[in-house]
Amino acid sequence: MRTEVTVSVIGNYGGIFERNEVEKMKISRRMFLVLSLSAVVMFFVECGVSKNILIAETNTGIDVGQKAANFELLTLDDKKLELESFRKNKVVLIVFSATWCPACRHEIPLLKEYYGEFKDSGLEVLNIDIQESKKKVGSFVEKNGINYPVVLDSTAKVSTLYKVRGIPLNIILDKNGVIKYRENRPPTKDDIKRLLVN
Repeated sequence: MRTEVTVSVIGNYGGIFERNEVEKMKISRRMFLVLSLSAVVMFFVECGVSKNILIAETNTGIDVGQKAANFELLTLDDKKLELESFRKNKVVLIVFSATWCPACRHEIPLLKEYYGEFKDSGLEVLNIDIQESKKKVGSFVEKNGINYPVVLDSTAKVSTLYKVRGIPLNIILDKNGVIKYRENRPPTKDDIKRLLVN
């Protein structure tokens, strides 16, 4: 009699055990689905945030991979030149320099050559002279037959913005205004050609 009762009780507990396991499995599945969906949502949120950060970084900056920070300076004939409107979806080679700098003077024939050869293919060259008088720079431009635009950074505001540490500083922007090259040495023709064809 006791044996039967014991078997019966074990049988009842077995049924309860089986039902509890089924319930646990259902709960586990629900939790797995909730966690999976949460992970997917977090992934897309993170991607969205990363994308926004990336876009913010490429909107303005002074380093390779960033969209060049905009600026406005005066030309030698007192006209305002704004980078954003000047570049007009062209490749732009910006050169920070000064008339007293031997390396800057040495680079001029190469810049004239690049401008003469590639301006019809979409290259602009822009020389930014740092903290010198219009008279001095104008005389220098005429004497050296510089055939590309020159602007005056009289207060070194733009040079400070671009953290110019040594001159000449050569910066190339692609057609979207993104900085692709930033070096003291001048770019090669191949550097320029690659950006013109893209």
